[in-house]
Amino acid sequence: MDMAEPGTREQKPIFLDEKRRRWKRLRRVLDISAAVGLLTFIVFVLGVLRMRPLPELLLAPAKHNYRAQNSRNILSDDKAKKVRSAHRKTDRKASDIPLNSDEGLRAAFYVDWDPASYSSLKAHAKQLDMVFADWLHVLTPDGKLQAYNSEFRTFNVIDRSGAVNNVDIDHKVERTLTAAAAGTELFPMVSNSAVNADFSDTVGPFLESPTARQHFLDQLMRFVASNPHYRGISFDFESMPAEAQPGYRQLINDAFIALHMRGLKLYINTPVADDDWDLKYMAAHSDGLLLMNYDQHQSESEAGPIAAQDWFVKNLQDVLKQVPKDKIIVDIGSYGYDWVTTLPSAEQPTGKGKRTKKATPAKPKLVRVENKSLQEVWQTASDSGSYVDLDDASLNPHITYDDEDQHQRHQVWFLDGVTILNEMRAARRMGLQTFSLWRLGSEDQSLWKIWDQPIKANPLTDLADVAPGYDLDIEGMGDIMHVSGKPKNGHRTMTIDDDSKLVDSETLTSYPLSYSVDYFGYHPKKLVISFDDGPDPVWTPRILDVLNKYGVKGVFFMIGEEADNSVGVMQRVYREGHEIGNHTFTHPDISAISNREVDVQMNLTERLFAAKLGVQPLFFRPPYDIDEEPDTNDQAAPMERVQARGYIVVGNKIDTNDWQENPKKTPQEIVDSVLKQLDAMKERPDKAGSIILMHDGGGDRSVTVATLPLLITTMRQHGYEFVTVADLVGKSREQVMPPIKGWRNKFLAQVDSLAFFGLATFNHFVVAVFFIGDILMSGRLIIIGLFAIIDRFRRRKNYAGPDYQPRVAVLIPAYNEEKVIVRTIRSVMMSTYKNLHIIVIDDGSKDLTAEVAREAYPEDIASGRLTVVKKENAGKAEALNYALQNYVHEEIYVGIDADTVIAHDAIARLVPHFANPQIGAVAGNAKVGNRVNLWTRWQALEYITSQNFERRALDLFDVVVVVPGAIGAWRTEAVHKGGGYHSNTVAEDADLTMILLEQGLSVIYEDRALAFTEAPINMNGLMRQRFRWSFGIMQAVFKHIGAVTKRRAMGLFALPNIIIFQILLPLVSPLIDLMFVASFLKFLYDHHFHPESASSASFVKLLYFFLAFMVIDFSASALAFLLERKHPASKGDMWLLMHIWIQRFTYRQVFSVVLFKTIKRVIDGRPFSWDKLERTAQMSKSTDQMLNGTPSPK
Repeated sequence: MDMAEPGTREQKPIFLDEKRRRWKRLRRVLDISAAVGLLTFIVFVLGVLRMRPLPELLLAPAKHNYRAQNSRNILSDDKAKKVRSAHRKTDRKASDIPLNSDEGLRAAFYVDWDPASYSSLKAHAKQLDMVFADWLHVLTPDGKLQAYNSEFRTFNVIDRSGAVNNVDIDHKVERTLTAAAAGTELFPMVSNSAVNADFSDTVGPFLESPTARQHFLDQLMRFVASNPHYRGISFDFESMPAEAQPGYRQLINDAFIALHMRGLKLYINTPVADDDWDLKYMAAHSDGLLLMNYDQHQSESEAGPIAAQDWFVKNLQDVLKQVPKDKIIVDIGSYGYDWVTTLPSAEQPTGKGKRTKKATPAKPKLVRVENKSLQEVWQTASDSGSYVDLDDASLNPHITYDDEDQHQRHQVWFLDGVTILNEMRAARRMGLQTFSLWRLGSEDQSLWKIWDQPIKANPLTDLADVAPGYDLDIEGMGDIMHVSGKPKNGHRTMTIDDDSKLVDSETLTSYPLSYSVDYFGYHPKKLVISFDDGPDPVWTPRILDVLNKYGVKGVFFMIGEEADNSVGVMQRVYREGHEIGNHTFTHPDISAISNREVDVQMNLTERLFAAKLGVQPLFFRPPYDIDEEPDTNDQAAPMERVQARGYIVVGNKIDTNDWQENPKKTPQEIVDSVLKQLDAMKERPDKAGSIILMHDGGGDRSVTVATLPLLITTMRQHGYEFVTVADLVGKSREQVMPPIKGWRNKFLAQVDSLAFFGLATFNHFVVAVFFIGDILMSGRLIIIGLFAIIDRFRRRKNYAGPDYQPRVAVLIPAYNEEKVIVRTIRSVMMSTYKNLHIIVIDDGSKDLTAEVAREAYPEDIASGRLTVVKKENAGKAEALNYALQNYVHEEIYVGIDADTVIAHDAIARLVPHFANPQIGAVAGNAKVGNRVNLWTRWQALEYITSQNFERRALDLFDVVVVVPGAIGAWRTEAVHKGGGYHSNTVAEDADLTMILLEQGLSVIYEDRALAFTEAPINMNGLMRQRFRWSFGIMQAVFKHIGAVTKRRAMGLFALPNIIIFQILLPLVSPLIDLMFVASFLKFLYDHHFHPESASSASFVKLLYFFLAFMVIDFSASALAFLLERKHPASKGDMWLLMHIWIQRFTYRQVFSVVLFKTIKRVIDGRPFSWDKLERTAQMSKSTDQMLNGTPSPK
């Protein structure tokens, strides 16, 4: 039978462009685009790296009117020396080392109510073996365990459900100690002190109640079990009545036993020189006593030394009489007290015309006693011109000065690096060499140079250079910040007593000074509403609608990345008259990144504003904790750099906490909070400000939108006027957001605009890929999965009767297949369907394929059951056409690849379907037969989860689009009508399948007709094979794209399935993986280098999104496996499913590379040559067993 339209087989190959015009045109476009893109990128990057100064706002600093009682000349400062690393050189845990052995241990107290404490911890974690963190509090008689949040509000550590709440705010202490990698152990401390440092008087009833003690202990054990980083607990219960001591001793005993059962330690803070404390008992029932050997004079006494040297030594001597030294940790202080009294004055006349006999000075009255950090002491001494006097008797330093504005005298006693050296040396002489510092953040920075080895240290050099502490010198009122002074080191001179080796005199020739920050812009009846972290495409427009309705102009501090993604919203903010400020590009903690990173963050956002708005806003607000005001030197340092570039640093003294989630505030609560903060400014001038902080981005801002109307109306009712930041600083809108000028700047703005457009487009594209990818994968699981399930369990109508046994031709095209041809023929010979005519077509093999086949089966050839023919090489399609034209006379033929082994019943499963005249072809179930390594197992997995899974779904509509060459049955007449196998595609099977579908015939899937093919065993072979497959599929789809209008199921389901899931999704899926990997690496980088500011929130969201993608993918794969029928040769298939996680990140990336290569070949139009893979003749054990017992060829 002649084939219809034989000339169609000689058509020009799809995508062939012999002169390559298409590729040349595209190359021109690509070359020009690449050149423009590269030039834009270079100009953009150079612009970002080149700092462009802005006009600086100069503001006058505020000054104190202090007068020293004594003064010295202030000399130049020296450079600080680098602090040594940790002294402990052992792998043993610090708490397992006996106290006061060798060089001893070093510990320190950390408090979360002073930001300087955290700054000190970051700087000196490597010099600490143990940290006692002041986190836990007992403030009620029932023994409830509580802690303070970032707003200094108490919360229950154990909630009602029994869950343990985190007490380490943002996990920053734990992350910092982990990053330091110095083996520093963490001990949460329990105290009865409130955040204002007052000790609760409820400690007595608590300790006297067995029920309260047990309740407390139960909570404490649940708490320590919640975090493996905790090595134990420290108790610090003070100001307790004598009658509470027995209860306290019992609590110590019970806690000691309970903690030791869990392998944890207990340390007790104890006062010295207090007979009510049974130190001997406490030492025996704990792992150590923290002797608080300070506060000789304190807030409830008259002014005097805080820890006189003789007093300090005597206390240790007394304790050693009761407590062994291996249970002693010596607490040493570095802080100060400021006793404020009225100025002495002469007695005034009393009564008209009457005078006292003699004008005698009135006794000064104590006004207050204030705690002071050493930096506050240095700053006050510098402002007042005072000098340090080391008292000869106590060896404690002090200063005295008068505040003539307040008519008060200040007597400041303190403990500094000199006192610490003297104390540590004295303690060492008594065999005590384990010390703990009270406290991090208030200390003299010079102490860290002698901290590890106080005996070997040379104080004349080690203590001479005094670096500033962490506290800032803050003056003025308002929200506008201005750094008016830079930090500098101080200098100390000393003398040492030759006998005692103690420092007996010290003089600070210059004081260490921290950053000076002045505040401006406070107006008692003016308010500004500011918004951070936007613009958000959802919430910012709603906020703008409210502001417009009430006629209020606000200031929006925008994150550059968010603004680039929502340019239209940003432009609306500017167009409607609001102010815009810089909030960095990606919202990092600028105190935790390098200066170069700060510059890039600022400049990127600045150039975005110039490119999209044509202005350069001068307002800047730093992210995170320093947006209200910087608390420490390390937070102020980046502000100085920002200010030097001409920015006006804008803080906020009024925080609405509208971002708070647990619990979420109501609009009324937010407004009440604002009113409370405004009222508090009357008592705390240092908290006075006019700028309200709210948020328009970073999350759900529905509460912010709901609060605005109430806030605006309430504040106006209280007499407040809403203005802009420009009004607060006395500038116009154009002055604080000056337009860019000059042709060069305008040209660069256009270049930047193009670059930002590209960046935003890429970001939107990647997000869209994530989003669409999840939707497509979910849709695939639901739609294809549903159709596959229905198809798997439906019963197809059987048209074949018991006598339906038509003669069937089996075509085996072969090229250089001498290794496997006999095995393939043997599997067909063993078929349970006997009425077969087997035809082997040797397509011009260069080996002995035909000869081997003839030698193996001479009798079958003689009987006519087997025909072996040889022709000139012309490709698989022509080989099949040759057989169809000259040898096939049967109405049905089965095509089998020469490297394939078929199941005994495979042909018997295929043939009955042709009793239905509507059936044009039947696809068999191809499986990988040589599962000999990972590559072949991954292919076996793919055959099941992709090809077979999709064929099941398509089978429901009778539109299977690819009948595999490995096994498939065809109606001969339909094939002839379609012109046979066309050579203008390299996927002749897919092409012919679509031709039959266009004829209106049905192509179905028979999953019980198994064939086991030899798959490529390495990546190179796999890529070559898939390159041919993907190129051929694209050819076939392009050739038959018109079928979408001819066959509904094919147009709506089959072809879109190929385009979306076999072409588009594999092309973009690497972006999903790359984005995840990049985000993961960034998270690790931030977590390692900036653990205190690294946030996992965004990465966790991405992780959930990515895991959803993986779970959907795995679910679809698992469903595909469940739908596979059981067969002896498929034993072990389910184990392949375990490879899905590895395959996802390796094997599938190969397909993406192949697809890119395929698209390039489609475009360049070069001829496609058949790429023959070398056969190994390897098969899996189960496949070989299927052939066992078969007769030898005759």
